[in-house]
Amino acid sequence: MPWLIMLRTSRAALFGAIFLSSSLAYVFGVSQTPALPDIVGVVLDGNVPVPGARVSITQNGTSAAEETSTDSTGKFSFTKIKPGVSVLHVHKDGYRDSELTLNLPLTRGTPLQISLARASGSKQADEGIQFSDKPDFTVAGITDWTAAGGHGSDVNLRASESLARDTRAMKSIRPASTVHDPQRERSLRAAVLKNPANFQANYALGQFCLSERHYADAVSSLQRAHQLKPDDFPGAYDLAQAYQGAGQYEKAKALVQQQIAKGDRADWHRLLGDVEEALNNPLAAEREYERGVELEPSEQNYFAWGGELLQHRAVEAAIDVFARGVSAFPHSERMLAALGAALYAHGSYEQGAQRVCGASDLKPTDPEPYLFLGKMELASPRPLPCVTEKLARFARTQPNNSWANYYYAVALLNSDEKARRQEAETLFQRATQIDPKFAQAYLQLGILQAERDDRQSAKESFEKAAASDPNLPDPHFRLAQLYRRTGDQQRASQELLTFERLKQSDAAAVEQRRREIRQFVVVMKGAPAAVSQ
Repeated sequence: MPWLIMLRTSRAALFGAIFLSSSLAYVFGVSQTPALPDIVGVVLDGNVPVPGARVSITQNGTSAAEETSTDSTGKFSFTKIKPGVSVLHVHKDGYRDSELTLNLPLTRGTPLQISLARASGSKQADEGIQFSDKPDFTVAGITDWTAAGGHGSDVNLRASESLARDTRAMKSIRPASTVHDPQRERSLRAAVLKNPANFQANYALGQFCLSERHYADAVSSLQRAHQLKPDDFPGAYDLAQAYQGAGQYEKAKALVQQQIAKGDRADWHRLLGDVEEALNNPLAAEREYERGVELEPSEQNYFAWGGELLQHRAVEAAIDVFARGVSAFPHSERMLAALGAALYAHGSYEQGAQRVCGASDLKPTDPEPYLFLGKMELASPRPLPCVTEKLARFARTQPNNSWANYYYAVALLNSDEKARRQEAETLFQRATQIDPKFAQAYLQLGILQAERDDRQSAKESFEKAAASDPNLPDPHFRLAQLYRRTGDQQRASQELLTFERLKQSDAAAVEQRRREIRQFVVVMKGAPAAVSQ
């Protein structure tokens, strides 16, 4: 069979990506012919594949379009497209759009070949994304990105969304204190009681409370410090952060705007961007982050701007910003990891993984890049370059990290080497010993046990997975399979009903999260666009 969906289907089944429409047939043994893609194709620039092209199909008589993107080899597919006349549209920045009218169904087994011509003055396709001192894009508005549909499979889309959230989480430069020091706290409070009008005493206590994330106490102390010395920049900045942490966003915004009026500083714009995002004003937030980079193109400011773009699905713009950040700060581990996450969201899975592999080499003891690689490997439609090697190092250097064992086991299974399956099973077992509530590790352990027909062990593993995470659907599906094989149809039916209920609930939660994220409307230079506000 050609490059279609066979590999993706087998990997999805391995990791429990089972669709409701096939649940009953699969569990109760009803014969069902696997569905082949109705449309498969490849997008080319001459003989060169074009990755990351957006491909949409609109059926005659409807306004809704299904959308996907080409993978790193320029390939795409659509499934379950109804017979009739449809219009296939291909878009890639730097190329002229291509449109093709199709009369479905097509002859199976013959992929479409779609050629894109470069737009006038565009760069060569294989030169990569270029950047200059000023951005090649403008964020012109916002819209509901769920209306546009996702790009790529649901598994990959969920992974890219998770990576975007993880990227944003790396933005903080004020981690919570890991060790509480009650003696220091008593000393600081005593200093304030002794001299309540002393700026330094109030500020020191406020800083301590802020580091402990005791935001209400931090606000109280830092407000007094700010009243005593209103022109002190660190004091005002920390007070604004304390307001933000306490959820007093309007107070934070008012204070920051007051300080900007006194003197335009990049730090204020970056903080104001954080506050505007918290107030659900993402367009204003993006403009504040961009202004921060204009005033001071620091690693921190590039990272904040790129993270905002990625979170709001302005993927190509995020790649542009992170690429400039990597060029300016080539030894920034988080910038490389963020660029990898953006490339993955763009559909450039291999390039994204290679960037994150590079990030893991910069600081091999930091688990963050490895966790990115694990999520990429788990969702990718094919094994990714360099990932197994890096995850092996993660497991070797951090043997007591449950995620290190889990993700290395996933990579071993993806290699399709049967000899490594026992090693993978041992790693899954180790992960559950380290973390007895590791539901996904129990699930994968149970799958391997079921494959070698150790039904009792598999049943115990699936039951532990379900108990560890009551919202995880897949253990119930696997239990339904086991009960059917032993002839217990009643319990199989009960487990399947639970699976379907949880699957629907999970889908609804994902949809709600997506609706809470509004997509940026990005206008690339020289390309007009309608603005939806």
